[in-house]
Amino acid sequence: MIATRRPFAITAVITALAVAVLWLAPPIGFVACLALLVIVPPWGRSLAERAVISGIVVLAFIAIVFPRAGSMPIDAVSSRLALSALVVGVLALYAVPALRATRIPRPRATDAIVLATLLIALGWAMSSYAGLAPDKLISGLFFAGWDNQGHFTAFANTYSSGSTTWPTVDGSTAWNQWYPSLHTTTWAVAQFAMDSAVYDRLGLVAEYWHWSAASFAASIAAFVWVGSDIARRAARIRPAFAAAVAAAGIAVFVVLGSPQFLLNSGFTNFVMGVAVVTTAAYISTRSARSSVTLGWFLIPLAAIVAIGLWTPLVIVLVPAGVVVAIALWRWNRIPAIIWLVVNAAIGVVLVLGQSSAILDAEEGASAADFNEQIGAVGTGMVPFNVGMALATPILVILIAILLRGRIPVVTVIAPTLAAGLVVLVFMIGADAAGVSRLESYYPLKTLDAMLLMTVPFIVAAIAIGLDRALAETSTRTTVVATAFTGIVGVSIFGYVGALPNGSTAGFTPAPGIQAGIERTKGVEESLVGEGIVNSAIAAQPYATDVPFLWDGSGILPNLWVASLTGVMSVDQQGLYAGLPPFPYDENTITYVQGWLAENPDSNIAALWFRPTSGELLQQKLFAPDPVRVQLVQVPIRQSALCPECE
Repeated sequence: MIATRRPFAITAVITALAVAVLWLAPPIGFVACLALLVIVPPWGRSLAERAVISGIVVLAFIAIVFPRAGSMPIDAVSSRLALSALVVGVLALYAVPALRATRIPRPRATDAIVLATLLIALGWAMSSYAGLAPDKLISGLFFAGWDNQGHFTAFANTYSSGSTTWPTVDGSTAWNQWYPSLHTTTWAVAQFAMDSAVYDRLGLVAEYWHWSAASFAASIAAFVWVGSDIARRAARIRPAFAAAVAAAGIAVFVVLGSPQFLLNSGFTNFVMGVAVVTTAAYISTRSARSSVTLGWFLIPLAAIVAIGLWTPLVIVLVPAGVVVAIALWRWNRIPAIIWLVVNAAIGVVLVLGQSSAILDAEEGASAADFNEQIGAVGTGMVPFNVGMALATPILVILIAILLRGRIPVVTVIAPTLAAGLVVLVFMIGADAAGVSRLESYYPLKTLDAMLLMTVPFIVAAIAIGLDRALAETSTRTTVVATAFTGIVGVSIFGYVGALPNGSTAGFTPAPGIQAGIERTKGVEESLVGEGIVNSAIAAQPYATDVPFLWDGSGILPNLWVASLTGVMSVDQQGLYAGLPPFPYDENTITYVQGWLAENPDSNIAALWFRPTSGELLQQKLFAPDPVRVQLVQVPIRQSALCPECE
């Protein structure tokens, strides 16, 4: 038995210092506490594995302490108390006799690759918008993806309201109040915990991107770890070599491949959800020991997290839950029964609660009606390899055969096949709505989830094959062959050196590079951001009025302006969603007047910057109703007033 008193005492002192620094110098203490959550916990055989498991624990902890539409305040005190309690609670686990001898893992090469992937992905994403003025940053987010606005809204509402319950001016339900928003709650808690500065909504735009990039980078690093662990466990010749090759291969995919478009579009919660269910299902089923020692708490915690990130993904955890239940039953039937009852209750409460919230937000629609409504969504999904995604069920079966005896079959095939069932449900909704199955948003998104959760197995299988092929070769030949294979693999993605200015005709940049190019292009179109930012500033004196941007506008610019001015209600979002096509004319004025008649408790601040627009609004909108309509001129660059903008 290893002596534990002195190491525990040292760890306890370091933990106490980190907690103290968190309150005295929050940025340093925040980083120190995160480092402790990677090093200290008594779970995982590598540092990367500990980080992955701790990530799930942290997300579940926040989901429980700060539930959606809950009453728990979110501020600097509550956020730092929560992080302090979590760090101290992890340390307290060593009071359990069976955990006292747990050692800190030695760093591995794959740990370094996982960390390098995280830093590279984070640095690349951050560099796109580093140091930009708010108008340029918002232009970049505006053109990168529609959903950035919706997720920024949840983050800004939580931070500005100091709560996951967002009060609106008219007292009605806030828009996106019931959307899965664990990611934005986590960002708000982290923002308060690490930063003593107070941000207005405009200042939160940069913080939104920082946390989006950090969460995305951490998620793809988790995929890298899964692939490396599969290869290490399954390879019989040189496990460390196979693990390193697999980790590097997945890192190339997630950095240069289509996942980068998910970041652009604001789908960070989706990527986080896929990473959580993939890692939790893998860890909980890779061995009977893991099922008993880790799966019993990982599966319920991952289910709580999945419900709060992208709800349909919770189905992916069902097969893993069955495996854990069987393992517990074989180990001890009484704990197994208790575990089943508790988890069944948690599952019913979570699913019914989320379903009820969604259906209530849809004005009492039935589940079938709701499925048809979401099936009718035929736009908004980012590009990815649909053909490979459709082939993933066959691929995982072949990989399961290849890895038989080393990785359990259920570990390989269950997550992908379970996600396939979700695809079928969404396809039924698409059929009912008359939309092509491979054009409907939600089937495509779930197919992309299947691709993401299968890639670690595909690349690990390739790494194992390469290890076998090079088994009898010298170290020099192995290095050369591996480098050559890596170059060929990277070249599959296209010309990696493409710049935003373009390259030789005929070259297609790698998807990840193209995603970076599109972020840069969006920044260059800063006039949109200027109109949004200046309109939000001009609307500030009219905090109780609904802002309505007339010039240079459309649905999305109006949504951005509303998000930057206050908590948007469902009714207010309905005003923007039903707007006639831009450019606006007298038909739009008639539409706005109709909305005012339907919402007698709401007033409008009409924002304009073209003189002709001001005249039209004065005559047709303000004059008939000067009490409920305010006209607000927005300062704008002269280039916005050119004839082409008319």
